[in-house]
Formats: sequence, structure tokens, C-alpha cells
Amino acid sequence: MLPVVLQTFTGVRNVPDFLIQLEQFGLLDAILPFILIFAIVYTVIRTTKVLGDKKGIHVMVALVMALLVVIPHVMGTYPPGRDVVNIINSALPNVSLVIVIIVAALIMVGIFRPNKEGIPGGGIFAFLSVIGIIYIFGLSAGWWQTFGMLSILANPDIQALLVIILVFALVIFLITADSPLEDVGNAWKKITGGK
Repeated sequence: MLPVVLQTFTGVRNVPDFLIQLEQFGLLDAILPFILIFAIVYTVIRTTKVLGDKKGIHVMVALVMALLVVIPHVMGTYPPGRDVVNIINSALPNVSLVIVIIVAALIMVGIFRPNKEGIPGGGIFAFLSVIGIIYIFGLSAGWWQTFGMLSILANPDIQALLVIILVFALVIFLITADSPLEDVGNAWKKITGGK
């Protein structure tokens, strides 16, 4: 087995070639779905203790269930449109995208959380940042197009320029201000008419 594996990966000089060889070796079709199903089933059985406390039985049941899903895929015996491995392979990237969006939104909400000291109107900023993240990911996914003046923001060069300008403005503000958070709070109070 080892000589076959070594022969498969001869001539691989970079990571993309290595990943292509892994895919041809059955990484997406057999290995990753097997590991995923085994891990999920084993964790559920082990956590719920539905089959008792014997670890060997948990491993055996998880192994059999993972093989029962992967082997029909490899053999091509699933009916058309009902291949579990194909469903998993097409669904998981979308699930990963949703997780990344949620984590990005949570980071932005954490930065601008409403009760954080020194950030006036944090709830508004948190809400606007979540809307901004949804807009950015939606624009990247092609769900909607930018309209009118905002269409210039879709240009990556303009985006990079705006980020550089904002970072420099923030750095200059933080260096020159005596107490930056207090200054922001005072400016916010003036804008909103608060006390």
C-alpha cells in the first residue's frame, strides 16, 4: 500500500498539486466523509451513552455507520440524487460560509457592544456592522449588485484605498487626541444632542 501511495505523490511540487492528488486518491469521495460521519456518530453515541459505557461498542457502531454511508457512494449504488456523500460535499461549504458570517458578525458586535465603556451608541454601531457584513458577503456571493455611486465600492482597488485612508485617519486620531475615547464620546453627544 505504501509504495502505491508514494508513487501517487511523485512529481508533486506544490500544495495545489498535492491537493489535486489527494482528491484523485479519494479524499473527497471516501476519506473525509468517512472521518466526518465516524466522528459525529461516535460523539453522539459517546455523549448520550445510548449504548452504554463500552468504548469498543461505540467505535464499532460509528465505524459501521460511516462505512454504510461511504461504501455505496464509492460503489455507485445510491439512486440518482440521493447520494449522501454528494449531499454532504455540496452542503458543507455553504454551512461553513454561514459559520464564517456569524463569527464575523459576533466579532463586530463584540467590538461595538452596547454596554462597552467609552463607545457611545455601541448598539447602533453593532447593528450597522452586522448589516455591513451581510452586505459584504452578499456582494461577494453575487446576491445583489451595488447601485449608482456605491458601484465604485465594488472595485478592489478603491476598497483597498479606502481601508488605507481609514487606517491612517484612525492612527492619526489616536496619536493626536489626548483622550481618544472621551473625544469620540463628546463628539457623539454633540451629534445626538445627548448629555
